[in-house]
Amino acid sequence: MSVPPRIGFIGLGIMGRAMALNLVKAGFQVSVYNRTRQRTTEFADLGCQTASTPRALAKMCDLVITMVADNAAMDAVMEGPEGVISAFAGGNTLINMSTLSPDYTAALAKKCYTAGVGFLDCPVSGSKGAAEKAQLVLLAAGEKPLLEKLSPVLKAMSRAIIYAGQPPAGTALKLCVNLVVAQLTTALAEAAALAEAQGIAPALVFEALEKNPVMNCGYFALKKDNILNKDFPPAFPLKHMLKDARFMLAEAAKKKMELPVTAAVESLLSKSYNSGYGEKDLSVILSNLTEPLR
Repeated sequence: MSVPPRIGFIGLGIMGRAMALNLVKAGFQVSVYNRTRQRTTEFADLGCQTASTPRALAKMCDLVITMVADNAAMDAVMEGPEGVISAFAGGNTLINMSTLSPDYTAALAKKCYTAGVGFLDCPVSGSKGAAEKAQLVLLAAGEKPLLEKLSPVLKAMSRAIIYAGQPPAGTALKLCVNLVVAQLTTALAEAAALAEAQGIAPALVFEALEKNPVMNCGYFALKKDNILNKDFPPAFPLKHMLKDARFMLAEAAKKKMELPVTAAVESLLSKSYNSGYGEKDLSVILSNLTEPLR
């Protein structure tokens, strides 16, 4: 019987906190690191070790999982004398569950392989509620034997694992999925704004969608209260979707193709970000469609 890995988890934000707690609940030995040390307190209270640096965390663990905001945040925990890479030794493993750019992910995979370190490119589909309930869908890329070996760890955080191929295929798939999420959100916000402008209650839009079996969508239900109450607590912060939309457009440009609707969505997300809404849920784009011009 194999020995369960000692897991180091980096990034205890909205998603990472819930994912790490699910690993603890599943009985894994979990140690944590977060740039804001206060977020590690509840894990220390649960008996988890807390590390003062990413390097210290990597030294005490067989497996490191990262769930951070973007490429720059990943650099901050991976690079330099106190970064994870400085502690890499052949035989340990890195699972990146953050949404980074495909180019960054490919380079990270190469660094791991060169160092004899296992690597899984494994971003997640789902937001706060799914993370809390261990119902995320994982979009995994890497060597299949490694994926199978670590499947108990991944299953403790998810409802399904979709195998996409070799890195950065997991990240590439995540951008495709988030493209749909971004456009669904924009469609809801625009429909609600248009209804309001015509003197129709936006709730009727949701009722019409709910009564139509072809149009009834769990994601619409997830964003219903945000749209109708014009209240946007962050399940998926707008700043993260803006980052992902820019990755989508950059990948399309490299392939000499256009994504015209995604470009329009990026423009609206950017406007909302510049209005100071970056930390709010991405459905806050409704505010820029309904508020008077500033």
